[in-house]
Amino acid sequence: MPSVERENCATSMIKHFGILVSILAVVSIAYANQHKIVQKSLSEANAECGLYSPSGPCRARCVTLLTRDWNDTAGLSPVYDRFYRPDPNDHCNSNRTQRCLSDLGARVAPEGTCLRASGSVQCYLDQYGEVNMNAPRFVKPTPLQQQLIIWECGAMLGLSGDQILRSIGDSDYSMQETRCLYRCYLIRSGMYTDEGGLNMERFYVACGGYEDEFYQNVTQCAERVRSSTSCDDRCTLAQRLASECIGARYDQNLNPGGANIDARDGSTVTYAVFQNYAGRDMTNSFVLNQG
Repeated sequence: MPSVERENCATSMIKHFGILVSILAVVSIAYANQHKIVQKSLSEANAECGLYSPSGPCRARCVTLLTRDWNDTAGLSPVYDRFYRPDPNDHCNSNRTQRCLSDLGARVAPEGTCLRASGSVQCYLDQYGEVNMNAPRFVKPTPLQQQLIIWECGAMLGLSGDQILRSIGDSDYSMQETRCLYRCYLIRSGMYTDEGGLNMERFYVACGGYEDEFYQNVTQCAERVRSSTSCDDRCTLAQRLASECIGARYDQNLNPGGANIDARDGSTVTYAVFQNYAGRDMTNSFVLNQG
């Protein structure tokens, strides 16, 4: 797959690690039975969109928003290809698809979001391969869902609000509770298991795609990390695999991002959550009582 412009993996997965979350702020979504892993098929997303709007050029935009593949600025994510089965003998499908998308961008004005989304999907239908409408595929969590997972993990691990906030500031992973909180987050978001290690298929989706060479680099890094980490220390192993083997390439960090946090146990916290709804940046303010 050709190298494409993509958002920073760690930014997409971890940059909101330090933002407090209110359950009232979380939109309703159909979770899979395991942890907080979300999977959708195109048929399911299409039926869901049918509840909100009739068929038309905006249906494709609705569907790809639900699968987290569309952004009004960046367009269609290359990981949308997970819904397609290309011909194994067709080695030019990716190039044809990219040319189609480039031609579309030259013909359709940026403000024509529905037409751009519809045209982008048509490029995949015409050029990439056979679409699979019924197979559920991984959908990356929203920043708000990521934040909820962190705070649920903190509660399950018996951490206080102060301990979670200290972990947020522990950018070097020097504390064991930080590493265990990180491992819990990875497991509940579907990115890691102790038995299988890093789920590269899901990291591919969450990171917005990367070239084939990256898989080989991660494999080599994982071997090095496993050989230098005690097999009894599951928290450190999970943290190192993710932060060194994935994050090293994508400049991983645990910066809180667009929120100012001033919290202590039992306090009322006002904070801003920067969430991307329908491809647009929106700021929401909430008040959370941590007591």
